[in-house]
Amino acid sequence: MPFPSLAALLDPRPTAPALVVTPEHVGGPVAWWDLRRAGALVELRDGAAVAVGAVVGPEHRALALAHEVPARCVLAAATAAWVHTGLFAGRDAPAWPAGVPVELAYSPDTHRPVPRPGQLTRRAPGLARDTVRLAGVPVTRPARTAVDVACTAPPEAAVPVLVALARGGVDLRAATRALDRRARVVGRPAAHRALSAARELLAG
Repeated sequence: MPFPSLAALLDPRPTAPALVVTPEHVGGPVAWWDLRRAGALVELRDGAAVAVGAVVGPEHRALALAHEVPARCVLAAATAAWVHTGLFAGRDAPAWPAGVPVELAYSPDTHRPVPRPGQLTRRAPGLARDTVRLAGVPVTRPARTAVDVACTAPPEAAVPVLVALARGGVDLRAATRALDRRARVVGRPAAHRALSAARELLAG
């Protein structure tokens, strides 16, 4: 019986394909440009894509923004909503919109991260219990995201996101109670109106 090859002994398992493809995966920027021109890639963010025909989900969108997340920060608010639902400003958004800042949150017990162009960072309590990791990328949980979006987004953008999050399992009544437990919330009345409007739409 022949012995297995050295390569098989060193790496007996096949390498899992990357969820999100970057120029490094395909041989560099020139190969990346060729694949884009040929229509083989669908970009989720500049320099991060999936193959044409791939079913994109929250893990893909989180990975597309992974390099935007500094230590001790999480994707939050409208950015977390896009990760969870694929919606931005109330509409389907296959890619994170060019020129729109990535929204991040950090805990009050940590230092504020160094400001970077293209990022909007907020101090936010309770992140430890309200964070989930998608493909290793920290993102606010859907329920926390619902409250944050209700507080920060205009109603026409917030309500479709809240409806989508509810259809994904978020309890909007529980989100309203979580909102009411927060101290010193900016935009609480508007957030209540957005949450109520979303519940009415769901009730049909």
